[in-house]
Amino acid sequence: MKVGIYTPYLDTTGGGEKYMLTIAEMLSVSHEVYLLLDSHLSLMNIGSILKKAEILHNLDLSKIKTEKAPLGKASSFLDRLFYLKKFDYLFYLTDGSLFYSTAKKNVIHFQFPITNISSKGIWGKLKLSSWNLAIFNSKFTQEKIEKNWNIKGKVVYPPVNVSDFKSLKKKNQIVSVGRFYGYLKDKKQQLLIDVFKNLVDEEKIRGWSLHLAGSMGESDKDYVEELKKSAKGYPIFIYPNLPFLDLVRLYGESKIYWHALGYGQKEGQKMEHFGITTVEAMASGCVPVVINSGGQKEIVENRVNGFLWNDIDELKEFTLELIEDINLWEKISNASKEKAGEYSKEQFRDNIFKIVNE
Repeated sequence: MKVGIYTPYLDTTGGGEKYMLTIAEMLSVSHEVYLLLDSHLSLMNIGSILKKAEILHNLDLSKIKTEKAPLGKASSFLDRLFYLKKFDYLFYLTDGSLFYSTAKKNVIHFQFPITNISSKGIWGKLKLSSWNLAIFNSKFTQEKIEKNWNIKGKVVYPPVNVSDFKSLKKKNQIVSVGRFYGYLKDKKQQLLIDVFKNLVDEEKIRGWSLHLAGSMGESDKDYVEELKKSAKGYPIFIYPNLPFLDLVRLYGESKIYWHALGYGQKEGQKMEHFGITTVEAMASGCVPVVINSGGQKEIVENRVNGFLWNDIDELKEFTLELIEDINLWEKISNASKEKAGEYSKEQFRDNIFKIVNE
């Protein structure tokens, strides 16, 4: 079977790209898989991008072929119609845009609640009609999309290599993982730095450190430097583009996981749509103290396998509660490890193969 995989923002190597590249990795074992490059991506060093993705996400992409395709802006409609016919399956991570696909089976993936501007009108509805199935990364995303788009589908939770993560000898560490996105600054790393500094200044925590890790592109370097300056003088450590094995160790040695994406936001697009890093932390026995919004609520049950906070005071309160009560921390740490098993890479593989074998 010939399979095409297209994600417009391949170079960001974020959660959506991990999702799509994992599909590519799994299907390439027994099928011919092509990673499709639009005119923008075809100008980049794809080999370097894929190598980075392999390191960051622990993937084996050696069997995947890359091919320039008539996709994206300024591409030819007719060329696309003829080109896509050769694929038995096409998986597309939409950025909100649509195109009419002539592949035999077409699966569109929604990574977050995109505003529906692409399937309006006759032409938009025709384009959408070519997609056989939608897959969503969470119930949160599914609910938002199915309210606004005339398409139905199923939730396929993102793949998390839970077996790669282990609870190691714990240190008094808080960790947060998310891309250092200098343009949006949506992972709220500065907020977390400010909260930690405040706890230190108020002498509420001693002997603890904060560790921030995530991918960083060229355009994000200034933002990372800003964060480093803000953290100066405090036990705060910043790791851009940390190799996977080092990230595994960081999770394993840390006791508490912080996550703040979506704080102060009301729009679904600006909330955490699932929370891969939250699951990775939980698999490592790192107790999540995460914002009570978006897909996080599907992963974390408050005071059972983690904590859900609504404001900064609660973030501080729950963190201090875990720091001061080792028995509580141990109980929730064990529960979080058990919960993380529901989002394994094996479960993801089963769900994807059910789709292609239908």
